[in-house]
Amino acid sequence: MLKLKRTACYFDNGGMSFALFKASIHSSTISYTRNHQHFEINNLRDAFDSFNSMIRMHPLPSIVPFNQLFTKIVRLKHYSSVVSMYNQMGLLGIVPDLFTLGILINCFTHLRNMSSSLSVLGKLFKFGYEPNTVILTTLIKGFFVEGKPAEAAKCFRKMTQGGCRPDMITYSTLVNCFCKMGNTDAAIDLVEKIEQEFGTPNIVVYNSVIDHLCKKGLFIKALDIFLAMNSQGIVTNVVTYTSLIHGACRIGQWKEARRLLNEMIGRKITPDVITFTVFIDKLCKDGLVDDAMKVFSQMTSQGILPTVVTYTSLIHGVCKLGKWNEAARLLSQMVSQKVPPDVQTFNILIDAVCKEGLFADGMILFSEMISEGIVPDVVTYTSLIHGACMLGLWKEATRLLNEMVGRKIIPNEQTFNVLVDTLCKEGMVKEARGVVEIMVQRGIKPTVVTHNSLLDGYCLCREIEEAEKLFDVMRGDSCEANVISYNTLMNGYCKKKRIGDALRLFRELSSKGLNPNVVTYSTLIGGLCKVGRTQDAHELLKMMQSSSQLPDCQTHAILLDGLCKNGELEVAMALFKEMEEKKLHLTIVIYNILIGGMCKAGNVPTAKNLFSGLSAKGLQPDVWTYNVMIEGLLRGGLVDEALTLLIEMKVKSCCPDSCTYNLMIRGLIHNNEASRAVQLVDEMTKKGFSGDASTMALFVDLVSKGELDPSLQPLAGK
Repeated sequence: MLKLKRTACYFDNGGMSFALFKASIHSSTISYTRNHQHFEINNLRDAFDSFNSMIRMHPLPSIVPFNQLFTKIVRLKHYSSVVSMYNQMGLLGIVPDLFTLGILINCFTHLRNMSSSLSVLGKLFKFGYEPNTVILTTLIKGFFVEGKPAEAAKCFRKMTQGGCRPDMITYSTLVNCFCKMGNTDAAIDLVEKIEQEFGTPNIVVYNSVIDHLCKKGLFIKALDIFLAMNSQGIVTNVVTYTSLIHGACRIGQWKEARRLLNEMIGRKITPDVITFTVFIDKLCKDGLVDDAMKVFSQMTSQGILPTVVTYTSLIHGVCKLGKWNEAARLLSQMVSQKVPPDVQTFNILIDAVCKEGLFADGMILFSEMISEGIVPDVVTYTSLIHGACMLGLWKEATRLLNEMVGRKIIPNEQTFNVLVDTLCKEGMVKEARGVVEIMVQRGIKPTVVTHNSLLDGYCLCREIEEAEKLFDVMRGDSCEANVISYNTLMNGYCKKKRIGDALRLFRELSSKGLNPNVVTYSTLIGGLCKVGRTQDAHELLKMMQSSSQLPDCQTHAILLDGLCKNGELEVAMALFKEMEEKKLHLTIVIYNILIGGMCKAGNVPTAKNLFSGLSAKGLQPDVWTYNVMIEGLLRGGLVDEALTLLIEMKVKSCCPDSCTYNLMIRGLIHNNEASRAVQLVDEMTKKGFSGDASTMALFVDLVSKGELDPSLQPLAGK
C-alpha cells in the first residue's frame, strides 16, 4: 500500500487557486520518480510528448504526475486537450482522483460546457468523493459565465447544505459575478456577509464592487464605499482610484476626478498609464481637449509613457474639433516615440476627414496605413465609402465596396446603412432600395436604421405613398417603428400640408409606448404654421413645455418664423419677450427671423432697433442678417442706409453673397437708381456672381423701356 505525504501546492487558473496534493511516493513509485525524465512544458507539443511518454511506461505511473501535467496544460489554457488526455487515460484504466476530477470540471467550465461539468460532478459523487470549496467556486463561476445566475444560486445552496463551506475566494467570485451581471445590490449584500463571516474583505473584492458601480454611473455610491474603506483603514491602490476617476468622468464630475488624481498622488499611490488614459479619454469624448492635453502633459512629466490608446484618445478628441494640424502633430509624435499607430488610430483619422468632406485626405491616410502594414477592417472601409458617397463619388464607393469584399472583409450592417442613408439623402431612393436588396441577399437583415433612411428618402422625394407602405411594414415587422420613424413620416406629411395625418401619427405615438421628443414637437409646430394654424402651434408649444420635453432654440425659431410669415408680428414679439424673460439662449437665427418679419411687414424702425441691439447682446450679424435688413431698407426707400450696410459688411469681413448683390441691384432699380445698380452689377460680376432670374427680368424691362443701354444687359447675366 502506498504511503502518501500530502502538502498543499497551488496553480493559478484565471484568478482562481486550485489545491493540489503533491505526493512523496514510496515503494514502486520511487523508481518512477527516479527513472522518469523531466519534461519542460512550454507549449502543447511538449505536453503531448510528456503525456505519451507517461502512458508508454510499465508499470503506468500513478495519477499524481498526470494531475501535475494537466495543471501545466491548464496554465496554457488548452482545456480541450486536457479533456482529450483524460479520456485516453480512462481507456488505459488509470483511475482519476478528486483533484483530477476538479481539474476536469474547471476545463469544462472554461469551455462553457456546464452539462459536462455536472456529469463529472456526478462521477465525483459516484467515486465517494465530497466536492471541496474549489470545485464549488468553479461551478458557481461557470454558471454565471453562461448567464445562469439561478443555477449558480441553486448550486451554492445544495453544496453548502451538503457541508461544503464557502471561503473568501468563493464569496469574492460571487461578488465579481454579481457585478458583471449588473446586480450590484446583491454584490454589496455579499460584501456585508463577508465582513460578518471573515472580517474585512480583501481589496480585490472592494475594487470589483467600486468598479462596477462606477461603470453603472453610480459614482456617489462607489465613493461612499471608498470612504467607508478609508475609515476602516483598508489600504486602497491604483485600481481603486482608477475606477473612481473613471466613474467621476462618466457623470461629468471633472473637478472630482482631478481631486481624486491629486489625492492618490498625495497618498504616494502612483497613477499608471491606465489611470491617465481613462481620464484623458473621457475628457476628449466630452470635448474638453485642452484639459485632456494638460493631463497628458502631467502624465509625461512624471515619466509615464503614453500608449497607443492614450494617443488615439487624444487624436479622436482633436479630430472632433476639426483641429487637423494638431491631429497630425500627435500622429507624428507617437511615431517618433516608437508608439506605432494601430488600425483604430487610422480609423479615427480617416472617419474624421471623410466626414469633413476631405475624402482625398482619407485615401492618403488609407495608403499610409497599408504601407505601414496595418490591415484595414470593416470600419476603415465603411468610413471611406461614406466619404465617397458624401461627395457623390458613387463609382469610387462601389470600387471600395468591391475591394473590401476582395480582401475577405465582409461589409456589415453599418456599411450598408451608410450607403442607403447617403443615397436617400441624395434623392436616389431607387438605388438605395437596390442596396437593401443586396443586403438581404447577403443574409444581413435591414434594421430600423435602414428603414428610417429609406423612409426619409421617400419623404424627401415626395413619394408619400411609398413611405406609408414602408411604415406599415415597419409597424407589422419585428423591426418596430421608433420615434425617429414617426418623426420622419410626420415631417413628410407636414411638407405635403397633410397636417391631419401628421397629428394622427402624433396621437398614435403614446399608444405604442413611445415618447415624443423635441424633433416631434418642432416638426408638428412647423407643419401647423404652414397651414396657418399658428394658435394650435402655440398651444402645442405650451403642451411641450408642460411635458418633460423642453423646447430648444430651433423649436422657438420654427414658431417665430411661422408667426412672422402669417403676419402675426405682435404674437411673435410677445413670444420673443417671453424667451428673453426665461433667459433662453437667443441666437442670431432668432433675430434674423424677427428682423426679416418686421421688414416684410414694413415695420423698418423695429427691425432697425433689433439690428442695432445685436452687439449689446454679444451677437454678430451674419450675411442673412444683412440681407434681410438691406431688403427692408430698400423697400422703405432708405437707399443710402442700405448702401451703408453694404459697406459695413465689407469692413466687418462679412462678405456679400450673390443674394446680397441681387437684392441691392433690384432695390436700386425699384428706387430709380439705375446708374448705381449698373455700378453694382460690375462689382458683382468681378466677384464671380451673376444676376438671378428676377434681376435679369428687371434689366430686360429697363432695356425694353429704353431706360438702359442694351449693351449693359448681358453684364447682369455673366
